[in-house]
Amino acid sequence: MKYLLIAVISYLIGNISGSFIIGNLFLNKDIRKFGSGNAGTTNAFRVLGQKAGLVTFVIDFFKGIILVLIIRKFFGYEYVPFGILFGVLGHDYPFYMSFKGGKGMAMTLGSLAIFSFKFTIIPYIIWLIIALTFRYISLASIMFFISSIISYGAFGDFSLENKILIAIVCLLGIIRHKSNIKRLLNGNENRIGGKK
Repeated sequence: MKYLLIAVISYLIGNISGSFIIGNLFLNKDIRKFGSGNAGTTNAFRVLGQKAGLVTFVIDFFKGIILVLIIRKFFGYEYVPFGILFGVLGHDYPFYMSFKGGKGMAMTLGSLAIFSFKFTIIPYIIWLIIALTFRYISLASIMFFISSIISYGAFGDFSLENKILIAIVCLLGIIRHKSNIKRLLNGNENRIGGKK
């Protein structure tokens, strides 16, 4: 029963889509009908503009933080990775958006940063270096997920179950970037992050 409650709460928090809220409520735009059609931060920057894109990132980042704080307070620290997984699922596949959401980078970053900052800071630095050096946000995001799997799995003092859950969250993030991976391999990915 506890796991079911955590799953439902986390999924609903994940459903709070920054780009969908900003686009529909303030700019009269359904972001899914513009750009790449993805309800993520990069597409929000491209379609809605820099200010709206930044607000989108902040909403998605902080909903990850809020999710972790809620799960940790009412259910316990050990249940947080389970909550993160369902929160990201809610972000990626929101029921009221025909299950077409974002790719989970901002929410995953916010969730992991508050769950364990010391095991998230190196993956974030890797993300930042790649993003600033190569200007491929998609590549930076993929490397963030890969380095997070290594950081949490190889060096984290967590239970095996939670290491597996974190790995699943990150693998989901990589899978959500499969179109970007194809474009990177073909050499036609956009410098600002591709069609997100």
